[in-house]
Amino acid sequence: MRVLFVCTANACRSQMAEAWARHLLPADWEILSAGLLTSPVSRRANAVMQEVGLNLDGQHSKSIDTMDLDSCDVIVTLSQEASTYLPPLRDPGRHWPRPFHDPMEAKGSPDEVREAFRVGREKARRAVREVLDAFSGDTSSGDVSQSGRDNGK
Repeated sequence: MRVLFVCTANACRSQMAEAWARHLLPADWEILSAGLLTSPVSRRANAVMQEVGLNLDGQHSKSIDTMDLDSCDVIVTLSQEASTYLPPLRDPGRHWPRPFHDPMEAKGSPDEVREAFRVGREKARRAVREVLDAFSGDTSSGDVSQSGRDNGK
């Protein structure tokens, strides 16, 4: 199984999802993340991941331009921009849009900004759990049915 998480800059949301996926999904699955653009991985995202025992060390920003999108079994887009500008896929059913607000845009006190990153961390975890739940049985069929998904997350 090959799973790709995509957001706008591959600096925060998709990086957190990649870390969660490496922790929660089966070890033999290939986990990737990328962005429409690239930007350095967020230190704040890494800090909130470390709160739950994970980190983004060794991860780096990558562009979807370097990815063979049709080789992915599932592409989970975590930003509206990524959902909108994802290149056409041979099988559009492999695209799972799960956009949520970018913690990098958070404003306020340091505590309020950190809380926005924590919320993003948990939304990224939920997106990864959806993939796990969808494929927790036999993953050899290639069926990426999206039945039962909740777009409100």
